[in-house]
Amino acid sequence: MPDLSLDLRYLRYAHLAAEHGSFRRAALSIGVNQSTLTRRVQLLERRLGVALFERRRTGVVLTPIGSHFLQEARVGAEHLHRAVKELASSHTGQHGHLRIGLMGTLTQGPLPELLRTYRRKYPKVKIRVEEASFDDTLAGVSRGRLDVAFVIGEPQIEGFDALPVWKEPLVVVTSVEHPLARLATVGWSDLTEETILVSSDAFGLKVAEILGWHLRRLGSRPQLSLQQVGRDNLIYLVREGFGLTLAVKSMISPNTPDLSILPVQSADHLQWTAVWTAQCANPALRQLTERLRLRGEHQPAV
Repeated sequence: MPDLSLDLRYLRYAHLAAEHGSFRRAALSIGVNQSTLTRRVQLLERRLGVALFERRRTGVVLTPIGSHFLQEARVGAEHLHRAVKELASSHTGQHGHLRIGLMGTLTQGPLPELLRTYRRKYPKVKIRVEEASFDDTLAGVSRGRLDVAFVIGEPQIEGFDALPVWKEPLVVVTSVEHPLARLATVGWSDLTEETILVSSDAFGLKVAEILGWHLRRLGSRPQLSLQQVGRDNLIYLVREGFGLTLAVKSMISPNTPDLSILPVQSADHLQWTAVWTAQCANPALRQLTERLRLRGEHQPAV
C-alpha cells in the first residue's frame, strides 16, 4: 500500500513535468536542479508502485494511469490547501463558531451594534445566540455549551474572566391601564403600596434587594410576589394587571403591547458583564473580547 504522507512538493513537481512535457523545463520554471525534480518524481512513482510518465528522447508524457492519478490528486491537493488555509484562519479568529448566552434582548442596548461590527469584520464566524436566565446562562458557559455570556451583575466566579460592558438604569414596567402609567417618572415612594412581581432567578433577587433597600429608607417594606417563571411570562403577568415589575430596557422587547416603561427617579444602574471561562481557547471569542476591551477604553458606559 502506498505511503499516504506524500510530500505535496512531489505532486507539484509531477504536475509541472506534465505541463512542460520535460523534467528539464519543469525544473527551470521553478528554479531547482533538474536532478532534484527528477528524483522527487521517481520517488513518487516508487511509493505509488506505478509509472506516471513515459520517458522519451524529446521529453516526458503522462501514462494513462499517471494522467488519472494527477487529475484526482489535483482535486485532493486543492481540498487540502483549502483546509489548511481555513485552519489557519480559524486559529486567528477569521473562521469558526461563537456561541453567546444572553439575559436580554438583542434589540436594545449597545450589544446589537457590537455584534454588527463584529460580523462585518469576521463574516465567516458563525454566531449562535441563546437567551436564558442568569443562572442558566452562566451554567452554559461553565459546561462549555456557550463561549461567552452577557449577564446583569458582576459575578466573581473562580476560573471565569469577567469584563464590565455597559450600565443601564432600572425602570418600572406596568400595564398601560395601571394608575402609575400616567406618570412621567416614578419615585420609590410610589411603589410602597404596589405589588411587585419578581422572578426567582438571580436578577429577580437583585431587584428585590434594591427595592427593599429603598423602601426601608422610607419606613416601608416591599410587597413582593415571587414568580417562578421566565421573563416573557413575568411580562405577561404585568400586562394582565397582576402587579408591576422592575427591569432594564435591554430585557424588554420594544413595542411590547399594553406595557408602559417608566423611568425611576434616582434609579440604580445595573452593570452588564461579559463572562467566559479563563481556559476557553476559542480564537473567535478572543477577537470579541478584544473588541469589548477596546470599546470600554474608548466609549462611555451606557
